Formats: sequence, C-alpha cells, structure tokens
Amino acid sequence: MSVVKGLKNINALLDKPKYENDGPKLKWLKLADGQSVKIRFIEELDEDSANYSESRGLALVVKEHVNPKDYKRKAVDTMESEGRDWAEEMHRKDPKAGWRGRLRFYCNVLVDDGIEAPYVAIWSMGISKQSSFNTIREYALETGSISNVLWKLKRNGQGTETNYTLIPSAPDKEPFDWKAVEPYPLESALKKIPYAEQEAYYLGFDGPSVTSSTNADW
Repeated sequence: MSVVKGLKNINALLDKPKYENDGPKLKWLKLADGQSVKIRFIEELDEDSANYSESRGLALVVKEHVNPKDYKRKAVDTMESEGRDWAEEMHRKDPKAGWRGRLRFYCNVLVDDGIEAPYVAIWSMGISKQSSFNTIREYALETGSISNVLWKLKRNGQGTETNYTLIPSAPDKEPFDWKAVEPYPLESALKKIPYAEQEAYYLGFDGPSVTSSTNADW
C-alpha cells in the first residue's frame, strides 16, 4: 500500500518488523570453532535417488546477491523470475564492487551434537571450490544417495578462514526411520525480494514484509 491514512494505520506501518525479522522462525546449523557434530541429510539431491522421498523433498541451490558492505543483506536473484535484478544491475555497472551473484546450497539436516536430543536445522553454505558441497555432490554421484548415511561434520577456523570437514560413515544397514523428523520448508529460508523493493532492502531501508526469514551467516 503506497498511501496510508489515519494514525492507527500509520503506526501499524511504522511498527512493521524489519526484513530480518520476517517469516517463520527457523533453526540454522551453526558450529563453533573446533566443534564437531553428526548429521544426517534429510533431503536428497535428485529425485532419481533410491532413497528419495516426496515428503522430504530435495535440497536447493539458488543464485543470490549480497550487499558487499553488509553480508546479512542477502536475497535471491530475480533475473529469471522478473527479468531484472537490482543487485545484478549494480554488478554490471561495476563488476569489482562485489555485487556479483553467487550460488548457495540449502538443505535440512538432522543434527546430533552429543548435548541435546537430535534436532532438525537448515544448513546453508556458499558453493565454491573449497566448500563442503563438493564432497556432498561427489558422494551423491558416486553412491546415488546422501540421506542413507551418518556424516561427521567439523568446523575449523573463524570468519573467512573457516573450513569444514565432512566425512561419511558406512551406509545404513536398515532403512532409517523418518517418522518423527519434520524438515523446515526450504523455500521459507530464502530471501525473496521483488525488484521494486530490492534497492531499499539491500541498502537497509525499511519496507513491506516479504516471504523470507533470517539467513545463516555461513
């Protein structure tokens, strides 16, 4: 709504939550430096996998842009859906400014940290030559599945010096019982900002709510 009348309506508009607080509450996988956990992938990478289940679905890879001065300002590229994207326009104006779109992987994992009961969390990571996604992808290509095995995940380092080690164990001898596992809808983890609101979002101005949620920082 571009025109608002009445103090009640004005107050309601001003009191709207910021972009970072919009959407359903999600739990993200976050490890401390040196911490290791056991995880199980809930989704598969491909429908052709012998362990694919429609109820658990598939993991996602999306193209996103990030404000180079504020990494929390991250959103899905809209070139395909709308034919234009504000951050992509900024990249084309100045390729060195840091607005280039990058691929990011999203999946649900069942986490056993040895402290609390196993819980579901969303694992989000950028795709690069050094990322754990390459290990996941190669394993899927080699064996045809990633959800039928328990993995050990360990974090080393902080900030830009962070590295993750991902090691698979032996595949399950018996099918895993998924009855009590409820994955988060991965689409709700994505920042989907319409083109008309992208400039305001990336630059940190307030704006209308969007179907998104706070993203992970790794």
